[in-house]
Amino acid sequence: MPAPSPWTRLSRTEFMARRYLASRGGAPMVEDPLRMALPKLRREVAQCRRLARLDLGLAAALVSVALTVMGSVWLAPLHGGILLVLVYLHLVPLLGLAVVVWGAIVMETSAPRLATARRIARALQSGAWLEALDLAVHGLPGRPAEAVAPGA
Repeated sequence: MPAPSPWTRLSRTEFMARRYLASRGGAPMVEDPLRMALPKLRREVAQCRRLARLDLGLAAALVSVALTVMGSVWLAPLHGGILLVLVYLHLVPLLGLAVVVWGAIVMETSAPRLATARRIARALQSGAWLEALDLAVHGLPGRPAEAVAPGA
C-alpha cells in the first residue's frame, strides 16, 4: 500500500490557485489565494467563452462567404475582355481560398479554447476548484506579466 500523500486536497487547490495567479501576472503569495483566484478565473472564463464564440462565428461567416464567392465565379456570366475573364477566374478563387484557410486556422485555435472554457465553467459550477484551476493553468493561454517600474 503506497504511503499517503502529504498534500491535502485543500493545499493542492491553494497551490494551483497560486500558480494560476502567478501565470496571470498577479502576486502568488497572498493570504487567501482561492478568494483572489476564483473570481478572476470566473471573469476570464466568461471573457474567453465570449471571445471564442465571436471568433468562431466570424470565421464561419467568412468561410461561408468565401466559398460562395468561389462558387459564384464559375456561375457568373463572363462579360468583358479576356484579361478580365482570366483575372476573375483565377484570382477571385485564390483570394477565396486564402480566406477559407484563414477561417480554418481561426476555428482550429478558437474551438479548443471554447471547449476548455466550457470545461472550466462546469468544474466551477460543480465546486471542483482544483480541476478548474488546473485546466486554467494548463489549458488557457496565460497573459504576460505586466512590467513593474523599480520602486513602485
